[in-house]
Amino acid sequence: MRRAPPLPAAVDDGTPVGRETRFAVVTRSTLPEEIANRMLTQIREQELRPGDKLPPERDLARMLDVSRPVVREALRALALMRVVDIRQGDGTYITSLEPQHLVSHLDFVFSKDPVALVQLLEARRVVEAGNARLAATRIDGPALAALEALVAELEACVDDPDRFRELDIELHTAVCAAADNFLLLQFMSILAALGRVSRERTGGVRAVRESSLGDHRRLLEALRAHDPDAAERAMLDHLDRVADGLRSTIDAGHAARTALEPSR
Repeated sequence: MRRAPPLPAAVDDGTPVGRETRFAVVTRSTLPEEIANRMLTQIREQELRPGDKLPPERDLARMLDVSRPVVREALRALALMRVVDIRQGDGTYITSLEPQHLVSHLDFVFSKDPVALVQLLEARRVVEAGNARLAATRIDGPALAALEALVAELEACVDDPDRFRELDIELHTAVCAAADNFLLLQFMSILAALGRVSRERTGGVRAVRESSLGDHRRLLEALRAHDPDAAERAMLDHLDRVADGLRSTIDAGHAARTALEPSR
């Protein structure tokens, strides 16, 4: 089956770039999903790039031979996915498409799904253990000094849950950066965005923060010694303790809900 022509890359002064025939009429259906999927295809094929401005809604509807409500719904779906940014009075733009930006809305899912939170920690275990091993062999003086400063800051704000949480994310990201692998850093940015919910659930307990601080000190010592086995072990032990703390909060929440349920 012949592929539909691509969407234009951008517009200037509200005028679409390229010929209108680049917009193929949706003949099979006029569902918003089809319009959204077509735009996603053009983004994958780099016909649409970060920062590009889409044609006005009325022009898109005319070129695709669909109604404006269909286009509006498709754009709204893409906006919820953080793929486009709808700016009132200005237009619709392709976002930066940064991984952590695209998944940031999933925090709602993770806040409601304990299984997803546990699986997130499993993913962190796989990625961050490797980060620690690589970092131990590749970390340089400036990166080590930056980590030492972060650990010192964590120690100073152990009584401030919000600041501790932000610094904890910075530290884990810094370990990944020291591993010097671009793809791992992209994965880490996604995990950091999704991990805020679990940190909020576990980081509110001072004992958990103190335990994390001790884990981070051991990790720092392993990195300072350039010992990949010790660095990996320190990271895994830390994440195992985090997982235990998360399961405890999940169990406590379940028990509280059960206690509130009327007896039958």
